[in-house]
Amino acid sequence: MAAEPDPKLIGDCVHCGFCLPTCPTYVLWGEEMDSPRGRIHLMGQYVEGTAVTPEMAGHFDACLGCMACVTACPSGVRYDRLIEQTRAVVEREHKRDPQDRAVRGLVFGLFPYPRRLRLARPGTGLVRRL
Repeated sequence: MAAEPDPKLIGDCVHCGFCLPTCPTYVLWGEEMDSPRGRIHLMGQYVEGTAVTPEMAGHFDACLGCMACVTACPSGVRYDRLIEQTRAVVEREHKRDPQDRAVRGLVFGLFPYPRRLRLARPGTGLVRRL
């Protein structure tokens, strides 16, 4: 995995906008920076020397990873690779508050593992009663 977003892959985006209607976060919020095109712009800023800000991290975190934009892109932009590279940078450089770290630790430590989810199931009934 690369240390940062690949400038060549960033340069493949011609900012045509075909990705916009396929992106759930853009459709929901209508915010340019919550679209693949906007996130690619932020990736370019990072590669040019801008530090990862909490706002930038929020836009990258909001990406659902559905990759609908990849199939809609006429330029063949590898958004899947770009967001993967960028997420590694965000995790390395962005300081998260303790509550956010705890929630992310729980989600990433539990949900990718079906066996752990099954073991946690009895506790959900208790939580529901409380």
